[in-house]
Amino acid sequence: MAFAAKTSGNSFATDGKNNFYINDKGVFKEDKQIIKNDSDWDNAAGIGVYFGNIYVLDKTKGGIIKFVPAGSGYSKSTYFTGSTSPDLSNATGMAIDGSIWVVLSSGNVLKFTRGVSDNLKVSGLDKPLSNSTKIWANLDSEKVYVLDKGNGRIVVLDKTGVYKEQYQAGIIKNAKDFDISEKDKKIFILSSGKIYAIDLK
Repeated sequence: MAFAAKTSGNSFATDGKNNFYINDKGVFKEDKQIIKNDSDWDNAAGIGVYFGNIYVLDKTKGGIIKFVPAGSGYSKSTYFTGSTSPDLSNATGMAIDGSIWVVLSSGNVLKFTRGVSDNLKVSGLDKPLSNSTKIWANLDSEKVYVLDKGNGRIVVLDKTGVYKEQYQAGIIKNAKDFDISEKDKKIFILSSGKIYAIDLK
């Protein structure tokens, strides 16, 4: 669980071996700073790691920055193609499985592939997402998990946006973050300074 490690960052990601954190000063791999924030982002709402590349979602500047390993550092570019970026000012979380998934506080879930929107439509929910704050996706999983704090649940979708199942618990309303281990059939939830586990079906 990435959030079990010590960090002063406001968002984290893992590549399966290392934990990465981001704050206003930069990106950190474990306790070592690997990217300095040279005014590249103002208000990071998410960080993702995919095959060595690091992606930063910035709410204020409304885009996703892609950092690619280059020599002893990283080169940077804009993830989105075209002249305009989507409005991500209400973004609260991001996950990467080859595509980039973004969840908005309004409850919308967005999916982008190679910098272009997939025009994802979430369907089958018994009630709309409310105050959704984090999202989880993985290349090896066929599911996407959304932390739906407003309804005290974690919602599971397939990768076309179709509702599959949900997990409800009182602790979710105060959850700060969550992580999934499908191998161990567990959802780990960070809530009120403690880590809780829920069994996956």
